Amino acid sequence: MFNPEILIVGAGLAGVAAATELARAGHPVLIVDRAARAGGAIHRQPLPGQAGVATAAARWNRLIAEAEALPIRWAFETRFNGVDHQGTALLTGAENRMLRPKALILTTGAREAVRPRPGWTLPGVTTAGAAQIQLKTMGAAPQGRVVLAGSGPLLIALGAQMTRLKNPPVAIVEAGRPFAHPLTSLRLPLGYLREAAGYMATLLAARVPILTGTRLAAIRAEGETLVSTLTDGNTSREIVADMVCLHDGIRRNDIGLTDCPALSVLRLGDCAEALGARAALEAGRAGGRAMAQALATGTTPTAPNSPLLDRERAAQARLARIYAHDDFAALHSLPSDTVICRCEGRTLDDLRALGPAPRTRELRLLGRFGMGPCQGRFCGEWVARAISDTPQAPVPAHPLGEPRWPAAPIAVADLHAAAPDTGAAPPHPHGVHE
Repeated sequence: MFNPEILIVGAGLAGVAAATELARAGHPVLIVDRAARAGGAIHRQPLPGQAGVATAAARWNRLIAEAEALPIRWAFETRFNGVDHQGTALLTGAENRMLRPKALILTTGAREAVRPRPGWTLPGVTTAGAAQIQLKTMGAAPQGRVVLAGSGPLLIALGAQMTRLKNPPVAIVEAGRPFAHPLTSLRLPLGYLREAAGYMATLLAARVPILTGTRLAAIRAEGETLVSTLTDGNTSREIVADMVCLHDGIRRNDIGLTDCPALSVLRLGDCAEALGARAALEAGRAGGRAMAQALATGTTPTAPNSPLLDRERAAQARLARIYAHDDFAALHSLPSDTVICRCEGRTLDDLRALGPAPRTRELRLLGRFGMGPCQGRFCGEWVARAISDTPQAPVPAHPLGEPRWPAAPIAVADLHAAAPDTGAAPPHPHGVHE
């Protein structure tokens, strides 16, 4: 079952950049990704026959051209389910197998955070990230009247992209007050300012309302429409739409991903630090070189660092200050029947029934929190904040228990069918199987 390849999980900027560095150093590399094509979240490729919306396409095209010229093996529509204590990795999907790679690099990117609110599970309520996927894969904006709500620069970016596709949002509801921090904003890198200026110019020209310091408190259905209740702390108002897209920031997508003493494991890109695309590319290249050096010297690979990564860390810290808000405190004032765990349909009432300070075992086995398909990726943070006396304090990296193998529920049939790696010929990195 031992495989001399280095297994890279994630075919986005960090994963492909790391693969190119390792392949140049003479190491065989296997990249797996759940998508049908390389690109990751930032450079998600359009569906066949669709135009899509490109994001920094030149950067991605240069990187993928480098990768295509190297002997890298690809496995798309394939899920990495974790690695056990002996270094055995389980893949399911198109490439259903067990293998023991020479080393493991995790570049699983970031995940979107969405805070629970009354009505957030209604039909027609989705995430801003899902709407952006539609833009990138189909080149079409969500139809009808759309409200974007929550907090973070993605709302401005998505609003501008929708506007350019002729369906501007009816409103952008931002919990923070980003326009109240001009001096901090001016200290952001020039690339950030240029991008933000372009988005704002598009939104201002279309007269899209941007409601800052405003929280979307609840959503209710009235016939085929959605009515959102907005509050700025003093007054409330309602806004009617056909669709609501929620977004409350991004987090590292490493829930359930374990380290392994039996082989070298390195986390790169947003999986290690949610710093964005510029940092992911830099970390991927530096991490690939670090892993190659570690394998050559028999040492442990070190996390990458560079002046560019330091600049991106500083920029993200400034963005956090610019978009700071106290919306997390609203968890304690939500109605008791608010769903907090979507997978299992568990409410705040169910959480409070476990007592004032439930242990992880009680949360999972008695409360069923984090026991659904997402394994706490979406509810873990909010469960931890809801039972905390300080809901704005940092939460543990794995709030509903330590990482375990497999990282997510799998079918017994997939486990039974998993076979040793056969070294089959690689599919094309754009998803076209030879």
